[in-house]
Amino acid sequence: MSMAPHTRWLWLTALFGLAVATVDLATGSATSLIGTLLVCPLLASTQQGGRATALVSAAALALAIAISVAEDDLEQGDALLRLLVLAMASVYATWVAHRTADHRRQLEQVSQTAQRAIIKPTDFRIGGLEVSARYHSAAALSQIGGDLYAFAHTPMGLRLLIGDVRGKGLPAVHLSAAAIGHFRDAAYTQPDLLDVVRELETRLAGDLGPEDFITAVIAEVAPDHVRLVNCGHHAPLHLPAAGIPALLVPPERTTPIGLAPAPVIQQLPLAEGDRLLFYTDGLAEARDRTGTMPDVQDIASLCTGAASLESALDGVMDAVGRHTRRATSDDIALILLQPAPARVTLPQQGESDGDIDAAAPAGQ
Repeated sequence: MSMAPHTRWLWLTALFGLAVATVDLATGSATSLIGTLLVCPLLASTQQGGRATALVSAAALALAIAISVAEDDLEQGDALLRLLVLAMASVYATWVAHRTADHRRQLEQVSQTAQRAIIKPTDFRIGGLEVSARYHSAAALSQIGGDLYAFAHTPMGLRLLIGDVRGKGLPAVHLSAAAIGHFRDAAYTQPDLLDVVRELETRLAGDLGPEDFITAVIAEVAPDHVRLVNCGHHAPLHLPAAGIPALLVPPERTTPIGLAPAPVIQQLPLAEGDRLLFYTDGLAEARDRTGTMPDVQDIASLCTGAASLESALDGVMDAVGRHTRRATSDDIALILLQPAPARVTLPQQGESDGDIDAAAPAGQ
């Protein structure tokens, strides 16, 4: 089993300290290397928090004192000076580690709050469809990414976007927000999915850097069919009520948004009980310790085995966590939908039949 990066750094620091002590004792009092032990707290401060750095600093100082006692030079001026420098370096390293960890936590909270304000988990029923969406952050500050999804209940039907912005951090969050805003505008005003893609490409030109792009699937879903375009993204998974699960691979692959895509429209009929899973590479490329990615059939069984969409997505998230042992370095965005089962709802007094199921999706 491989160690976490922080644990490896602690072991490296400990091995360095032991190596210094071994060489120093082997060469005798003629050569003193205890001054080099200040590398231990400084090295720890680059990867650890204040508490761990303080422990490493204390261990390094104790080791230096033990070496000085063993070599009987504790009372010599140069040895005391080295110990004093080591102690001062330890205090400074601990202070830096504490400040850095605190700053990192603040940035992480701001970034995650910003991203969750843009992409919120949601469950809704509208236009003869049931929809559930989930987002999971990899949680490390440097890995906060640009996974995104959005919905628009338009006269053409329910339109959705799921995508992945190239890059990490706050720039990716900013670009995700821009893409969602432009998608919602285009989804309501453009009559055709290809027009939505062209509008997104045009509007995002001012937000995309020279090397930026967004892989995306844009879909238009009705209870009896789905139309979609795929711009360099992972193919959605069709889960028929009766039949074999299949990836909706586009007949012609094209580039992501930002790189002049030329997608083609795919259309697929939907039957009662069918489900569609849209996802980002946090699911498609979730590798375990051996580099093995999730099996499509396993994901399909999780999505169809649960009665509710919410339970199905929770099961997928748990399975990914077990598969990667919570070591995934990428965010995950999921959308699962199905034609809504028929239900009978008596209108309340003053309601018309058209008001039933008129709730809008969260965040729309």
